[in-house]
Formats: sequence, structure tokens, C-alpha cells
Amino acid sequence: MEENNRFETNTDGSASGSVLYNTEPQPQAAESGSSSVYGAASSSPVQLTKPSEPGPGAVPVQLAKPSEPQPGAAQTEPQPGQFGQPGYYGQPGQGAMGGGPMQVSPPVQGAPAGRPGKNKAGLVVGILCAAAVVIFIGIGVLVSKSLLGGGPKRQLAKGFANMAKEMAAYQSSVAEDIGLVELNKLKDTKPMRTNIDVSFTDPNATGSINSVDLGVDAVTDYREKMAEFDVSLGTYGIDMQIGSITAADNTLYVSVPLLFHDEVYSLDLTNLGRDFNNSAWSSLMEEKLPEDYALTLFCDRKMSDSTGEGAESRFLEILNEHGGVTEESVQYETIRQKREFVLGGTSVECGGVRVTIDKDAYNETMENMKEAFLASDIYKTIMEQYQTTYIDDFDEFKDDMDYVIEQAFALRLEQDFVLDYYLDRKGRIVNISTPADIAVSARDIDIESIAVDIDFLGSQRAMDVIEGGIYMQSGDEILYLGISRNAAITEDHYSEDLALSIQDSSSDDEVTFWYTNDWGYNDQTFDMKMKIEAPGTSMEIRADGAYRDIVKGEGYTFWLNHGALTIDGEDYLLMTGSIETGPADTTIEVPENATNVLEMSESDIAGLLYGGLF
Repeated sequence: MEENNRFETNTDGSASGSVLYNTEPQPQAAESGSSSVYGAASSSPVQLTKPSEPGPGAVPVQLAKPSEPQPGAAQTEPQPGQFGQPGYYGQPGQGAMGGGPMQVSPPVQGAPAGRPGKNKAGLVVGILCAAAVVIFIGIGVLVSKSLLGGGPKRQLAKGFANMAKEMAAYQSSVAEDIGLVELNKLKDTKPMRTNIDVSFTDPNATGSINSVDLGVDAVTDYREKMAEFDVSLGTYGIDMQIGSITAADNTLYVSVPLLFHDEVYSLDLTNLGRDFNNSAWSSLMEEKLPEDYALTLFCDRKMSDSTGEGAESRFLEILNEHGGVTEESVQYETIRQKREFVLGGTSVECGGVRVTIDKDAYNETMENMKEAFLASDIYKTIMEQYQTTYIDDFDEFKDDMDYVIEQAFALRLEQDFVLDYYLDRKGRIVNISTPADIAVSARDIDIESIAVDIDFLGSQRAMDVIEGGIYMQSGDEILYLGISRNAAITEDHYSEDLALSIQDSSSDDEVTFWYTNDWGYNDQTFDMKMKIEAPGTSMEIRADGAYRDIVKGEGYTFWLNHGALTIDGEDYLLMTGSIETGPADTTIEVPENATNVLEMSESDIAGLLYGGLF
């Protein structure tokens, strides 16, 4: 039974997907006031136009100011209670950055000049925080138990289910083909060998040597907490053994024949701070480490999970524990005024579901989540791991990290967050947008309102084609975080073309990230490119190759046929080679008669350094 998508509109005419943009600004009453959360002043928003498709080689996203309307912009008459006119949700003069053009009052003759441009880094932080708010609310709605039921809740739940099904279709089959889960379990029970053989070429080299071969033969035995690495270099067919490193429990054994001949040196990392401070090295270097400073080579699985999948699950636990207030404050209603979208070349009218999040409940939830994360065991564990890296300035580093976490949860709503989900007749979500710009504030971020408008307009799968983004207003400046995606899937092929961009209202690209990939299901081949562009510079990585010799759950070979690092259009480094992994038959042996580095005298150290240099 089709739901909602055939509801009649309550106003004359139907809104279209382009009415959110390319609309002339309408007079808007000035509105000012202080933030109810942080006391930040609010101001009137300004207009944007919808960006053009940001695929590779496409023109930059265009954000037009009210004084620079795009040619052919549609002229619309203001409707009562709609798009910045008095009466919309009882908020006179509110612009509609996501559900209509952001409005601005006409310029006044003799008015003072506009404020100087804001710090770009601050604006970027603001748009990223705005994106975090949208993602958090989206996930909160997705996992909300209140979606259980009929009417608009049931329709939205169906839309999320269809979206999840489509996302599953984009997953690469290589993880299943090589048996990644089984392979990781095998590492816990048997020694594994990884052989790396890679060649690096400098295309700009002017000397006699422009290519170097790197070889690493590694055996790891996680069960016995042992590992061994043999490293070699070569060029023009000449191989040279550099040395080997053996790890046994928490001690390193290093052998470098080129420098130290047959000598093997050991370093116990268990009480590294205490042992270093009591050694001749500390006197010679005039340095001290914290007495409790130590390193751990083989962490327990529980400990290693703290920064992997275990970290994700614990963060979700925090989200579930402290996100209940928001869930209880969600309201759902049917959108009866349809919008027009073009799916696969066909124009369709779609209804949808409006979700409203209570601002006070959201703000309380974000504050509770911030405090819970800062006080969590996972955050404490992560900081302890970084403590071994920063040593002397760890307190300053932790303060900086605390501030980063606070900024991630910084945005507070000044009004209820209203988000519209439009669905087609198949129950697929084709648009997520805010019908009006949402007033927000933050203690240390100059941000006044945000808006969302993202289309999902693929024909076979709605998510094959994604266009839109998140908008942020800060005074007279607008920042846009855009996404453009085109994907295609057949029985034996998968391709994707993705672009993410951050731009300001002057239409200048701040940062653009491109990603393209072609994947062959039958032969496990790939052809990938990633590129980052910023004003005046760019960096690109290209690679093509395949997975070969796959034995599911035991091993495989990763072949890199061609790889290149390009900066500002010029190749800086070319690569080719392979990485092979599989079970190992060898037994790792601990070197005998090794010299403990931290027990050496000053004369021993001098002899070591002299012998290595000369």
C-alpha cells in the first residue's frame, strides 16, 4: 500500500526541487537578539544558489550573493507563512537557507561598509560542526525506537530501510572474497608472513640513480608476541641487505650489518623511562624521560580494540545512553505540500515526512554526550596511548584534544530543528532538507544558522546520484559543504565518482576532494584516483592493480601495477610492486649474545657511534 506520496497539496502549485535556489531575495524584517545558549548575536541570512555538479573537471560550485543573481533565476511571489515571510512557524522574518533561498534585506544607501572577512579556519570548523549536527540528528532519527508505528513513522522507517539496502550494494566484494574476517582470526592462532616488494621511481631525478627497490620480509606471531622484519634495498638489479629487527615480548633486537657488523643490540621497552634515565645515554644527551614512560609492542586484543571497532561500539554505547532525551522529543508529521524532483529523466511529485527535534532536549543531549565522552574509559585509553608520543608536553596536548572534543559538540540550537524527508512512490528517500534555515550558536565559533538540502536522484538506486550539501551562515558570509556522487553497478563492475567541496559565498573553492574508482568483481581489479585541491595547489594519488592468488581465509597477493603521486600537475613519485600475505612455516628465534643498549658505558656508546659513522 502506497503511503503519503499521493497526498494532495494544500497550496496552489507544487514546489519544485529548484525552488530552494535561484529565487530572488524578498524583503525581510531585521531580526536581532542574543543566543539563549551562549549569548551570541544573530543576524539575517543571505541568499545562495544551488551549486553545479562538482565532478572531476567540472566548474567550481557557484554560490551567488543577492547582488549577483544567476542568469535565468526564477521569480517567485512570496506566500504567506513561507520562505522568510511572517507566519512561518511563528517566526517572523526567518530566512529559509535550506527550504528556500536565504533572505537578506535590500541594501540601504549610505549604510556602513560590511565587516571584514572572518578567519577561514574558524568558518571551516563551523561548517564541519554543522555537518556533525546534521549527521547526529540523522543517525538519531534512524535508530530511534519511536520510528516503530504507523503513518509517517512507518513511511520514514521504510525509506531508511531502502537507503540501507542501497548502501549495502556499494560494498566491495574483496573483503568477502579474501575472507578478511577468517584471516584476522587466523593471525591470532598462527604465524603469518607478509612480503613487501615495491619499487619507487623519481621521474625528475637528474643523477644516475632514479629508482629504488624496497623489500620487507615480515613474520608476525601474535600468539607468542613475537615478530621479525628483514629489510633490503636495491637498484638496477643489485640487492643490499640493510638489517633485521626482532621483537620478542616487549624487547627489540636490532642488527644492521652495514653499520654494526655482526653486533646485535637489544632494547627493553617495559621500563624505558626509568632505564633510560639511569643510563649513560641520558647523561650524554642531557635528557630525561618520565620515570613511568614505557612502550608496549604487543597489546592485548581488548586494548588494541580501543582505537578500532571496539572504540566505535563504545562510542555508540555513549550515543545510545545519552541520546534518549532527543528520541523522546521527536515529532513526526506528514508533508502534504509536494515537491517536484527529476529521477532518471522523469519529473515526479513527492510527499514526505517532517521531523522536528526539540531544541532544549537536543542541547541537553549534546552537553551530556560531551561530558560522557570526555570522562569515558575509551577517551582515557586513547590519551594514555598518545602519552608515550608527546611525553613532556602531554598536558598541553590533552588540553588541545579536550578543546577539539568540546568543539565537536559545540553547536547549540536556538530553535527546534526541522528536517524534511521526501520519498518517491517506491518508498525511497529522494531529498533531505530543512524547510527554513535553523538558528544556531556556539561559544567559540562564529556561526548563526545552518541549512541542509541533499538530493538522491538515481534511477536504479536513489543513492547512485547524490547532489547537495550543508550551508552555514556567519554574518555576511556563507560557507557550503557540498557533495556530488555518481555511481553505477552491474553484475561484474562497480564505478564511483565522488566529490566533496568546501566553498564560500565568493564562489572560491576552499578545498575540494575528488575520489574515483572502477572495480571489477570478476577479476578483482581496481583503478583508483584521489585528489585534493586548494587555492594554488593540488595533490593527487593514482593507482591501479588487482588482488591475486586469493586463498580465502588464508592469504592473497595485492598487486600494484602503477601508482603515482602528483603535486600541482607534476609527477613526483612513481610506484609499482606487490604485497603478499599468508601463513608462515618459519619459527622466530631470539638473537643470542645481544648487547643491552641502556647498559652501555659512555666509551661503549662513543665506539658504537664512531664505528657506525666511519
